[in-house]
Amino acid sequence: MITVDQALDIVLSEISPLGDEEIELDAAPGRVLAHDVIADLDLPPFDRARMDGFAVRSSDVAAAPAKLRVIGEVAAGSSFDREVRSGQAVKIFTGAPMPRGTDAVQMIEVTTQSGDDVVINEPVTAGQYVTPRAIEVQAGQVVAERGGEIGPAQMAVLASFGYSRLRVRKRPRVAVLSTGTELVDVSTKPHGAQIRNSNSYAIASYAALAGADARSLGTIKDTLVATRRALADAAGEHDLVITSGGVSMGDYDLVKAALAGLGAQVYFDKVAIRPGKPTVFARVGSTWFFGLPGNPASTSVTFNVFARPAIRKMVGTRDPLLATIRAVAAREIKDSSDRRSYLPGALRLEQGRVFVTPLKWVGSSDFVAFVDAQALIVVPEETHAVSEGELVDTMLLGAI
Repeated sequence: MITVDQALDIVLSEISPLGDEEIELDAAPGRVLAHDVIADLDLPPFDRARMDGFAVRSSDVAAAPAKLRVIGEVAAGSSFDREVRSGQAVKIFTGAPMPRGTDAVQMIEVTTQSGDDVVINEPVTAGQYVTPRAIEVQAGQVVAERGGEIGPAQMAVLASFGYSRLRVRKRPRVAVLSTGTELVDVSTKPHGAQIRNSNSYAIASYAALAGADARSLGTIKDTLVATRRALADAAGEHDLVITSGGVSMGDYDLVKAALAGLGAQVYFDKVAIRPGKPTVFARVGSTWFFGLPGNPASTSVTFNVFARPAIRKMVGTRDPLLATIRAVAAREIKDSSDRRSYLPGALRLEQGRVFVTPLKWVGSSDFVAFVDAQALIVVPEETHAVSEGELVDTMLLGAI
């Protein structure tokens, strides 16, 4: 049995990004940049007014009040072609380019216009209410780096610098399978020892959020022939196959045997983690496999600790791991395991500090406890109790 860190090192050293593809800008949200984004122009591309008011020469309004002749106006999207001389002003609107000869703006609220004249009632300093050219971005500057995920802010940057098409990392094709003759479809009411197949929905959702093109392929009956056939079929069309269940030591835990029958290279099949010790990582040809435990809490933990980083590495992100912070334990946490534990926790932000409260759960089958989990509390192998108020590593499952 290997440690969590050893298992992660294996996963991240073996997995590689899948390559690039070109897409239209409209399809970019959620994808990962395969190249740096370079500004093709200065921002702003000219000295720009920050206020509605009058563009002036600051030397004309060093003292107030000052009376100036208004020789025109300029709005955003237009320009003023004449040069402004001493004693003159141009009415200007927010976002408009500064006319030649002017170096300041006085806001309209402290001016009085009468016909072609304006009185500036407060003095002006050079550069007042002016955004200088290129103060935000200079042409040639890197404005978004390769390996970054594209969200709304990145979409604005791409559009602003003319990236109607761009190159992104390919999404891994991920197949999700659940093992167990006892499993029935979500639309079926279970009878006797049957249970609904919930793991496939959870894993496929997790995989999609991680950036994969995820497909649920249903369930596998507990026979070696059925398991081997299902894994072989999935491997033929996918970059990664994730199964839940069938990886322990029971007579009907057949995933490892099926992988062996397919000639798989197995990198590990036991990890010192709680919950989720019987986790399998393997490869058949060019297809990667994760065999995750069937208990839903174990499935959630092992996906986020191992499978999610693999998917994020495939899509070429700079940091494939979930963010981990130091949070304050809101109450005592007890853990008798000699494995590294990942326990569901709820977060709150209070007076600039992040607190984590362990959620009540009764074991690795208690998936309902994970509904309110915003984080996983990481309890090291050698630690069996965390005191209230003590700092503890906390893996974030989403934003605080």
